[in-house]
Amino acid sequence: MTIAVMIIIVSTCLGVTSDAQSSRPVQIWPTTGWATSTPEDQGMDSAVLSDIYDHVRDSGASIRNMLVVRHGYLVAEEYFTPIMYDMNDTHIVFSVTKSVVSSLIGIAIDNGFIDNTSQLLLDFFPDRTIANMSAWKEAITLEDVLQMRSGFQWDEDNYDEYNDFFAMTGSDDWAQYVLDRPMANEPGSTFYYNSGNSHLLATIINVTTGMAPLAFADQYLFGPLGITNRLWLTDPHGVNFGGSSLALRGRDMAKFGLLFLNNGTWDGDQIVSADWVNKSRHGPATPYTGVSYGYQWWIDNNQDWYSARGYNGQFIFVVYEHDVVVTFSSDNTDGPYEYDALVGQVIGAITNVYPPPGGPPEIPYILIGGAVLAVIAVVAIFVRARR
Repeated sequence: MTIAVMIIIVSTCLGVTSDAQSSRPVQIWPTTGWATSTPEDQGMDSAVLSDIYDHVRDSGASIRNMLVVRHGYLVAEEYFTPIMYDMNDTHIVFSVTKSVVSSLIGIAIDNGFIDNTSQLLLDFFPDRTIANMSAWKEAITLEDVLQMRSGFQWDEDNYDEYNDFFAMTGSDDWAQYVLDRPMANEPGSTFYYNSGNSHLLATIINVTTGMAPLAFADQYLFGPLGITNRLWLTDPHGVNFGGSSLALRGRDMAKFGLLFLNNGTWDGDQIVSADWVNKSRHGPATPYTGVSYGYQWWIDNNQDWYSARGYNGQFIFVVYEHDVVVTFSSDNTDGPYEYDALVGQVIGAITNVYPPPGGPPEIPYILIGGAVLAVIAVVAIFVRARR
């Protein structure tokens, strides 16, 4: 008997993951409500997940909720301060809004409202008189804006100080404020985080579709996903703020993550193109070590996930490799918290051992291990006897 055959026997006994185990098609789409499941039924260890929730409680961090989805099922959900927030309450997702607005741009392209990401930014605003014109400003493309590489001179490093973010939101015309900024870098050359870029995207939705971003989202994104409980601040011209201020429930944040986990499909419909999802989860490097930036999504180059991220601890993690979505809503004004480490612990809860359909419970691992050792011993004796 060959070593390869022995490995197959061992893998079979241990229930080692297969493609069918690690990525399963969604059986019940959560348009009208989430289907729940025990973690074990989706190949996860409930004790490990429980320990994670205990750790969050003991940490004193102001995390309001944490949800875990695998294979399209809600396997873990906790509201740590239910008096303040429960499953029916929305929470401001801050810059997670940017990832939603990016998806609206992709949907607008899919539906013919916008041609492509190579279009020049200023072509969307032919009726505006724009200050500080230059060859660089004329060369900005829609993709440059999506990837935070527009090149505008911008200060948004510290929200404790007055900066361009507050100057923009204090102006009479937020889009005009951004368009009028001088250029600091050649378009496409340098990453700089700029909420003004994201508001330009929202304004582009408005001028190309004739709809406010929220109305467009209700028809083409939120509606198909069954997201009805949502709020979204507007600028003085009635354009929903592309950089922040969308409010969603935790369960609806998880729906958005599930959409991207499934390459833009939802219950048989292609809501946003798979190509757009791919460009959202891949992108050029940023000045931050190990971090890239796609179409308004953050990419951890050292892990298996990409994420939508918002101020004070709002996150949607999409873990494509393991068919998992993890979301957080928080009010962590006292400083950063290791959300990425928590997601790593969630991935550590994956066993990829599944109860057989209609069969008995899983055999304890120690018994499986003993059986495997016995098989190997018998095989070894058999091989020696044949020599």
